Amino acid sequence: MADKKKRGFLSKLGFKSKDETRAAEAAERAAQQQLIDEQMAARMAAINAAALRSARTQDGGAQDVSAEGQAALDAEDKRQAEIQAARDVARAKQLAEERAAQAADEAAALETARQAEAARLADAANLAEARTADEERAATEQAAANAEARRLADQDARIEREAREAERRAARAADRKAREQAEAAERERIAAERAALAPEPEPEPDVTADGGFLDRMSRGLRRSTSRMSDQMAQTFNQRTLDAGALEDLEDILIMADLGTDVATKVSATLAEDKFDKKVTELEIKVALAETISDIMSPLETPFVLGLARPQVILFVGVNGSGKTTTLGKIAKRFGDQGKTVLICAADTFRAAAVEQLTVWGERAGAPVMSSKPGADAASLVYDAMNRARDEDFDILMIDTAGRLQNRTELMDELAKIIRVIEKTDPSAPHHSVLVLDATVGQNALLQVEAFQKTAQVSGLIMTKLDGTAKGGVLVALSDKYKLPIHFVGIGEGIDDLEAFSAPVFAAALSGVSDAM
Repeated sequence: MADKKKRGFLSKLGFKSKDETRAAEAAERAAQQQLIDEQMAARMAAINAAALRSARTQDGGAQDVSAEGQAALDAEDKRQAEIQAARDVARAKQLAEERAAQAADEAAALETARQAEAARLADAANLAEARTADEERAATEQAAANAEARRLADQDARIEREAREAERRAARAADRKAREQAEAAERERIAAERAALAPEPEPEPDVTADGGFLDRMSRGLRRSTSRMSDQMAQTFNQRTLDAGALEDLEDILIMADLGTDVATKVSATLAEDKFDKKVTELEIKVALAETISDIMSPLETPFVLGLARPQVILFVGVNGSGKTTTLGKIAKRFGDQGKTVLICAADTFRAAAVEQLTVWGERAGAPVMSSKPGADAASLVYDAMNRARDEDFDILMIDTAGRLQNRTELMDELAKIIRVIEKTDPSAPHHSVLVLDATVGQNALLQVEAFQKTAQVSGLIMTKLDGTAKGGVLVALSDKYKLPIHFVGIGEGIDDLEAFSAPVFAAALSGVSDAM
């Protein structure tokens, strides 16, 4: 009902619905077709009438006909023409319909063929897509297989490398063990020969008398000991060892550069037996000496040469640590022992280093290899390695430029020297000695850490203990890094480089030797 009202309203406004529009268009087309048919019929009738007249004229000749007869003939011709025209129109329409039907059939056939072709193309596209998907899947599977094969190959290669490395390590370990056994046998042989040659055992070195080792060490550590002893005397004068006293003791030991851990161990040792009891300065010094000796005794390591020739000894350390002088003193000792020594002045950045080593080389009877200032130190070391091997030297001692531990580029140069040494002799350097200056105090800890990473330090030598109040830093180093200690320097003279003794050092540093 609403639709009818809507259509009625729209028709009043002149709008037509779709059905009305289609009906009007169909009526218009029918009217046009009827007009065309009528026009065609009239033309065909005229054509047919003209044709009949022409035929009658040809058949009858030129005989006279009355007007009425002529009209009748014309009417008959017109009728016949119209009948024929109607037939022709009908036939034409029939032919048009047949052609339209044929065209429709052909169009339907073409559409069917098109649809079939489209279906075929779609099937082909689907097949191609499926084939592409299969190929992509196959390619993915092949890539995964290749990756797995590469992974397995890399794994096999890694396992093989690890196996070769394990074999090399085992071989090196076996060689090292064989060398150690040979060195031990050689030391036993030498000891036996010495025992056979010596009619009587030599007396033990006098470490207590004036001028003895202990006396020299005590004098050398006087600065480190005196301040600490004075503070202990002021703090502990028949004082009860309570928590406050232990804190004061720890402060004194830390200020003496012994380090927090050592100070804590000494305090703990005293607290076990003496807490809440009166304690004397001597008792504290004895406890300190015992703690220092316990820490450093395992690190008391004589400088022993192995059997490999040449023995390559690398000296490292910062500028001013006494490295070059220490090398010269040790070279003199080896020369006095009858060893053939070659010195390599690889500190090409400091001309004075070459001059110092030249003097020490003359004292030790050892040739010194050097180069012009600024030359490539690694190349000089390479030449020295070859010369030491070719000329059968017992020992090659290499001095290096002083490297600050915070100068990365300089530490890289030291690493290059070590690579050259290892390339020439995989077992070298046989000793990598770090020379430390006692006057730098706690900074020595940083130096050890840095040189450990680059030079794989095998032992320590601490110099200038006589010129500082910071000698306790050697105890802190020992407690933290556990590195062997070969020598300590307590003076400038050639005899002031002493083989390290933990009990003597502990007694001298703690002040026990002075108190006794």
